[in-house]
Amino acid sequence: MEERTVLLIGKTGNGKSTVSNVISGTYDFKEGEFGVSQTKDHLKKEYIIDGVKYIIVDTIGIGDTKLTPQQVLYKIADACYTVRGGLNQVLFVTSGRFTPDEMMCYEILTSVIFNPQIVKNTTIIRTRFPKFRNPEACQTDINLMASETPQMASVVRGCNKIIHVNNLTEDEDPDLISRKDSRTRLLTHLFTCRDVYRPKELDELNHKIENYMTEAEKSEAKIAEITKILEQTNQTNKDLLEKLESDKAAYEKSLEEAKKRVSEATGGVLREKSPGIWEVICKSFRRCSVQ
Repeated sequence: MEERTVLLIGKTGNGKSTVSNVISGTYDFKEGEFGVSQTKDHLKKEYIIDGVKYIIVDTIGIGDTKLTPQQVLYKIADACYTVRGGLNQVLFVTSGRFTPDEMMCYEILTSVIFNPQIVKNTTIIRTRFPKFRNPEACQTDINLMASETPQMASVVRGCNKIIHVNNLTEDEDPDLISRKDSRTRLLTHLFTCRDVYRPKELDELNHKIENYMTEAEKSEAKIAEITKILEQTNQTNKDLLEKLESDKAAYEKSLEEAKKRVSEATGGVLREKSPGIWEVICKSFRRCSVQ
């Protein structure tokens, strides 16, 4: 069976999780309504659509997540580890002009996590565009995007494709016609994205973090297992409860330590490859716990 691994990135409030739902034809990804990120961890889901397996990875939103730099670095690494076997397409979701945060994220993609060749496997998804069915209106919007800055012009020229959509909610469009049309456009495009992109930069990062990620996964599994046992344990069995709570605390400590090591390794790669971006990230948070 053919597979398509799709990584979605974008600024909080631009409709990234909505695009994930539109592609999958579900509501598995939590859609935000108030410009606050609903995606605190990346979410990976698999779907069989028209005989093709789609692996959709929805990442944390750029911006409004109230996370520390250490947490952000871990979640970036976690998403990269999820697509360690390679990916077919990055969907960069935007609702209009690229903000400084979005440009920084694009720079991280092309110069730190991946390499400049990733642009050939990147599709820009322009959301909230009512005239998405009008080719002339779409082209005019593309021209406007390209005219903003030389850097933006380079992004527009270099990317695989720009797709305009209008993912209205059921309240806005009871028959969900726009949403269905948008889904057809997205799936038609993704079906053609057969090439698997797996650069050495992705392998290098995952090599640095794989042992820590494995430890984190083991700790998370043990925590979930103990939590389930605790829920089923008689509250009068104090000795067993104390042991379970102690074991759980030990695994939680192990998990946090593994996450810290992943963040440090990821931060080291970022500082080495792009010191300027690292400084911008640090300045964008009130405190920086990874130095």
